[in-house]
Amino acid sequence: MAAIHDPDDEVDLGLLAAGIKKNLPTFAWPLFVRLVKQLDITGTFKLRKFNLQREGFNPSIVSDRLFFLHPKTGTYEILNVELFNSIITGAIRL
Repeated sequence: MAAIHDPDDEVDLGLLAAGIKKNLPTFAWPLFVRLVKQLDITGTFKLRKFNLQREGFNPSIVSDRLFFLHPKTGTYEILNVELFNSIITGAIRL
């Protein structure tokens, strides 16, 4: 998963997917993208990752926008509860 700081909703997921596919090997493509409005930073300006890791990619828990790189379409799609359940049950293979 990649968490991207996007306070103004400016990230173009189509361009992001194209750039990722062009510049990274397939094993390094982030399957999940989380667009966060605000990042938790420590007093020494380090990222607090614990909450991001604990919440994972469950749309019932995460309040930020979540996207999934769908293997059939090759595009980032909004991760809703139905898609999440398909991933968890194995109907969509990672």
